[in-house]
Order: sequence, then C-alpha cells, then structure tokens
Amino acid sequence: MENALQVMDLSLKINGNTILDNISFTIHKGELCLLCGRNGAGKSQLLRTIKGLRKADQGTILLRETEADEKTRMKKIALVFQNAEMQIVSQSVEKDIAFGPENMGLGREEVQRRVQTALSLIGLEDKAKQRPQTLSGGELRKCAIAGILAMEPEVILLDEPFANLDYPSTLTVIKSLLSLREKGYSILVVSHEAEKFIALTDTLFIMDKGQIKEKGASSDLFSKLPEYDIYLPKNAVFKDLTWLKH
Repeated sequence: MENALQVMDLSLKINGNTILDNISFTIHKGELCLLCGRNGAGKSQLLRTIKGLRKADQGTILLRETEADEKTRMKKIALVFQNAEMQIVSQSVEKDIAFGPENMGLGREEVQRRVQTALSLIGLEDKAKQRPQTLSGGELRKCAIAGILAMEPEVILLDEPFANLDYPSTLTVIKSLLSLREKGYSILVVSHEAEKFIALTDTLFIMDKGQIKEKGASSDLFSKLPEYDIYLPKNAVFKDLTWLKH
C-alpha cells in the first residue's frame, strides 16, 4: 500500500513537560484511522504538530515518502478542529469554502472549480447559498471539512468531530468520512467516542502519556480499549458496532 503520511520519532516538550514521546506510525493512502486515548494523552497536540502548527523538538514527517517541512504540511495536511464553527468565517457556505483557495492566490475559475468539487464531495450542493449559522451541527462540521477539501490536501486530520452532536448529525459526519475514504483520501480521526466509529476504521492507534501504546487493525485491538479507560457500551462486541453504517 502507498504511504500517505509517516511520522518518525516525533517528540515535543512544552514548558519542560513531555507531550509527545518518540512517536512513530504510518497512514496509508485511502486509509481511515482512529486515534484514541485518555484525556491529556497528547492527541490534540500530536495533530497540531503533524499539521505544522507546533514545531517538534525532534522527529521527521513524510508525505508520500518525502520529508515535509512545516510550510509544506500547512498546505498538504488539513486539520478540522473540535469547534468546527470557529473555522467558519463567511456569510454563505460557498463563500466559506472559497476562503482558503482565494487566500492561496488562485484564480476565480480555479476557486469556483474547487468549491463545486468540495460541495459535491461532502454533499452540500443544496446548501451552497445558505448562511452557515442556519446549518445543523453535523452540517457545520461538513462545511468545515468542505473548506479544507477545497485546498486539496493529501491527508485530513479531525479532532473530536462528533463532539456535542446528536445522532443524526453524527451519522451525517460519519457517512461523509466514509465517502471520502472511498474517494482515496487518507484520514486520521481523534475521538474519545470510540464506540461510534471504531468498527468503521481500518487502523486503530491508542495513545497514552505521550506515546502510541498500541497500533494495528481496529478489530484486533478492540479488546485493549478498556485498559486505557476508553468507554465502550456494556458487553460491546466489535462486529455489533457497525450500526452507524446505515
């Protein structure tokens, strides 16, 4: 399988505290991955460091087998924050999606092409003229995802994309992520709500105290989750957690 993102020996300290401790893992092209762990494990800081918003003390990050500096990662890696509404800056959905490509200095025709492609990919064509403030929670997350898709990233990172969403909104976001995987996007999702997503993912990473403690097929590592205080429904069985597919 083609490597989309490789993180090698990544370490970070903040105010003398070790946040990331020699982290290494690989995400392949078209792979949908879940990163989970206790609060304070370092998950969000890992995403920010991969994106290029924080400078690591040591380590290497590769995109498609080529080392990528912070500037390259800011262009090629997309990050959707937990508070997705904070990434919405314009007065209509299509204008918000156009914001990133316009700031990249692209011409009007190219911006419009990217906006239409992103709207189609995420299923928001019928909301293009709508004010973001009128969208549901799930639609807002989709709008934020569409905005970063318009910048044509190679890897998509999402931090707690299901936080504070009701069932229909959660289902809306998950279906969008599954659709993006089918189109070949490489996606890493951070979520403490493993039960909502684990049975749909290819690879699971479990993080604790700044380290990746477990990594492998989600089905193989499912039984490890309680060891890290990760919530699962009582008597949960891996194959039964596919309820959000439909």
